[in-house]
Amino acid sequence: MYNSYFGLLEAPFSITPDPRFFYPNPVYLEAYATLAYGIEAKKGFVVITGEVGTGKTTLLRTWLRNLDGTVHSAFVFNTYLSFPDLLRVILHDLGLTPKDGSKVTMLQVLNDYLIKQLEQKHTVAVLVDEAQGLSEEVLEDLRLLSNLETDQEKLLQIVLMGQPELAARLDQPALRQLKQRVVVRCRLNPLKDEEVGPYIAFRLRTAGYQGRGLFDYTAFQQIAFYSKKIPRMVNIICDNALLLAYAESKKTVSADMIKAVARDLRLEPAAENVTTDPIPMIAGPKTASRTLIPRDPGRPRDMLGAGFGAFAVILALVALAFMILPQNLFSVPEKGFEVVTYDSSQESGPKKANAEVAPERKDQWVTIQYGSTILEIASDTYGVNKLLGMDLIKEFNPQIENLNWVSAGQDLLLPALTQETLLRQQTDGSYHLIVASFRNRPRADEYAGFLNNKGYGVSVTPRWVSDNLLLHRVEIDGLKSLEEANRLWQTGVE
Repeated sequence: MYNSYFGLLEAPFSITPDPRFFYPNPVYLEAYATLAYGIEAKKGFVVITGEVGTGKTTLLRTWLRNLDGTVHSAFVFNTYLSFPDLLRVILHDLGLTPKDGSKVTMLQVLNDYLIKQLEQKHTVAVLVDEAQGLSEEVLEDLRLLSNLETDQEKLLQIVLMGQPELAARLDQPALRQLKQRVVVRCRLNPLKDEEVGPYIAFRLRTAGYQGRGLFDYTAFQQIAFYSKKIPRMVNIICDNALLLAYAESKKTVSADMIKAVARDLRLEPAAENVTTDPIPMIAGPKTASRTLIPRDPGRPRDMLGAGFGAFAVILALVALAFMILPQNLFSVPEKGFEVVTYDSSQESGPKKANAEVAPERKDQWVTIQYGSTILEIASDTYGVNKLLGMDLIKEFNPQIENLNWVSAGQDLLLPALTQETLLRQQTDGSYHLIVASFRNRPRADEYAGFLNNKGYGVSVTPRWVSDNLLLHRVEIDGLKSLEEANRLWQTGVE
């Protein structure tokens, strides 16, 4: 409906598993390589798991599309079958017709076919999608089917693709023999925060879009939040958002449109009002010590680089401002520098506190010790501003997907509250400034309203840092140039 309006050749966000829309990020490329290696090296059993909508079927169809004439495959997508019915599907896909439908006859026909393909140095693979739906009896029969082999290699390669329940089922004692046959396994994870925008852009380009800025950058943040970065949900949200923009004669999808779509799809997360404090734990007794390691300048960081040296003294004040309360704000009504904070026990609004210049902190690397917690580390490093600290720790340590699950011995980057961390340049050349992180959404909105009343554009971005902690990051947006950002730091919020 909206394709011609936006200059698209086809629908970019269909949820069908079209291999042309296979997104080549590191996780998917690794899964593809795992699948190809397990089959080509004739490892016997390959297991790939992933949440609903993470692209498992698209991965299979992409591999099938790239087959050469030496690989023969059977694709099973209906797993609520008995083993004889499963055998019939496999034989049909391989172009085999047994004389009768008995299990013994079908197995003999399959074995003869496999030996013939081996003589021609060909490979035969059975791909089972939604394998978590297979019964325990069928899984056991598949294990026995893998016994078709020579002294050197397996004659039949079996790929089990399914939801995380499949991995849990393979852990059951009754299936331990099958689990031992699994030589190669891989897990498809959701996209990362920073991959949502490129994923959307990739699908738009594949669908023929040649323009720029179809989605506002703040819309990407909302899409990542409401979709939980699951590709299928990203597609559904984007499809509905483009339809809404078309209906409203808009050429750009805004964050507000994404919120409206999320409401219509009932995607508002149940954890929106989480109020319990997080306790990211590492199993084991608590220890008081941890090892601090100087920052390695060779380790990559996705931050704004040089060009802000003139702000060093001013931003030292910001570092102090952020160390006072996690709900703070800086403000300069005239020439002096003042910190504005919210007093949770009062309803009279902001109150002012004097600030002094503090030494500028530097980034630190910490090695997590056995029994330590990230909550403790954030508290030690950022003081009462631990929520903003945990928000930044999650952002600058993408190797940790969930702050509740960390391991002793891991290196953790603790970003300093400096211009590199807080002031960001956008793709359109503008700047935005991170000012606080809140656990409570109403408090974040109240804080954003205070800034709006001062005439600044503000966004509130929900960000999951663990499976039980949702933070709301408040940022000043739309600083159009470096000069405007400079004036803000020199004069404060007037």
